[in-house]
Amino acid sequence: MKFCLSVLCILVCQFINAQDLSPSHLKTLDDEELLTLFNEVVIDSLKAEVVARTYLNRARQKHDTIKMARGYDRLARIFHPEKNIQFADSIIELTKDLDNITYPGLGYILKSYEYQGLGKLIFATENAITAYDIAIERDNMSQQIYLLDLLIKHKAIWGNKLEALNLQRLRHKLMNDKEYLRDVKSSTREGAYGYLKEIHLENELSSILNFAFCYINLKKMDSAEFYINRGINTAESYVGYTNESDFYYYLFLELSIENDYNLKKYKKSIDEADELIKAQKGNISNQSYLNVYLFKGLSLLKLGKKVEGIENLNKADSIFDSMDKLLFLPNQRLLFESLVEFYDKIGHTEKQIHYRNKLLFVDSIFKKNYQFFEPDLIKKFETPNLIREKENLISELKLKNKKSKSKLWWVGSAVILFLIATGYYFNRQLVYKRKFERLIVTSKGEALKDEKRIVKTPEMSSEIFDSILSCLTDYEMKKGYLSQKTSLNSMATIFKTNSRYLSKVINMQKEKNFPQYINDLRVEYALQELTENPVFRKYSIKAIAADCGFKGAESFSKAFYKRHGIYPSYCIKKLSNRLKT
Repeated sequence: MKFCLSVLCILVCQFINAQDLSPSHLKTLDDEELLTLFNEVVIDSLKAEVVARTYLNRARQKHDTIKMARGYDRLARIFHPEKNIQFADSIIELTKDLDNITYPGLGYILKSYEYQGLGKLIFATENAITAYDIAIERDNMSQQIYLLDLLIKHKAIWGNKLEALNLQRLRHKLMNDKEYLRDVKSSTREGAYGYLKEIHLENELSSILNFAFCYINLKKMDSAEFYINRGINTAESYVGYTNESDFYYYLFLELSIENDYNLKKYKKSIDEADELIKAQKGNISNQSYLNVYLFKGLSLLKLGKKVEGIENLNKADSIFDSMDKLLFLPNQRLLFESLVEFYDKIGHTEKQIHYRNKLLFVDSIFKKNYQFFEPDLIKKFETPNLIREKENLISELKLKNKKSKSKLWWVGSAVILFLIATGYYFNRQLVYKRKFERLIVTSKGEALKDEKRIVKTPEMSSEIFDSILSCLTDYEMKKGYLSQKTSLNSMATIFKTNSRYLSKVINMQKEKNFPQYINDLRVEYALQELTENPVFRKYSIKAIAADCGFKGAESFSKAFYKRHGIYPSYCIKKLSNRLKT
């Protein structure tokens, strides 16, 4: 078997090396042939870049924006994540004003994928949500299904697991819609029509995988086992499109290792782990191997094989030390819990402190993600207990070894800093809550209602002053401030006056400068809509900002915080919770 694989690799490499990539040859290929050639040499980034840039340069000469985007699309798949993100940004910038079913949505999808690989979960999710909004707007079913796949996994891991399952049911329904294949075809370039059957099979496998994943996270092991077995059977028909033919089989096998451990089928879990380890698949991530050694080790411990069990947990721990810590998942927390428990029993104090430190470290990472997806889950962490246990162990160690005073001082300082930071966090949450309650009370009145403040100036006549005031009143009633193109000069032109007079009246009558005046109007409009319109609360911060006339989510959040002392995301969460109760 190994000999056959070696021969196959040699043949593939010879085939790639045999490709004629000279400019004269590439010039004879049409556009679709170039894209096909790109797919054949994509594992060699140098060759793939030559083909992609040939396609891109040809598109530039023809001033074909969509084909230029396809060129950047290919370039965004072959380099390191940071460079791929730059090419994805080029796609977005190039196609942002086009009404195209694929772009710029695909640019945001590529960015989301790369940020996910970098462990930047929040950036990955924000780009996925932007892409999903575009996919709905452009009625791109295939992108919607792909993005729901990503959002489901994030929600199942970090958020409300039942909501994740409901999202998966929605995705499955969309995927089985009668018009889905037609929509997939319409969003697929002609040269890729031959892969439609494999595309649909990949979507079906990912759907089964998501059901299994959701049920595992919901601790419904029997349902998870049903979908895992179904997935393994379906994966036999997969011959490979964007992945190797056995790609999905090993994904289901990995899920089965964890699920069988939870079902107390320890022997089966160990056998499955050995199969996956023996396969040594190059497309299996460190994170997956950590999972495999973790649940194999836990199963061995359950069978009373302590030496082998701890040996496998140590292998998982060594993978953790070498991997990107941002990719560590909540279910893998069992690794350090189990090692702490083991070293507690044998009385190894230094190891106990070592692994409690690791627990505190991963919990600090988890909190950032939970705060983004499901803030209430932060309260479920056992950090205070961990700190107390850690302090007790430090005291014991101090009695055993007086020379460790310096080390203990640093550990104690870290604990104090952590407690201070925790106290600051909860105090800030209390302040936000008070400001929110005050905001709700005051928002029932007219937040920007004008006081009858008429202060005239000798620089202009009463007629001009009154005219500008009248125009401002009309402007506020018609909500002209919701336009992103609003400026002092454009308003002065509409009011048939000059910008200096208009600025003077706003400064005197509203007691604020022009940008603050416009931002306050927009913020109050946003608050009114969030309070009264449940649909508006479901929008992303970026979408709300655009609706209210801001050019970005950041400027909207800053303006909202400046006026009310809390961020719009906090306000939305509290308004939603209030309505639920």
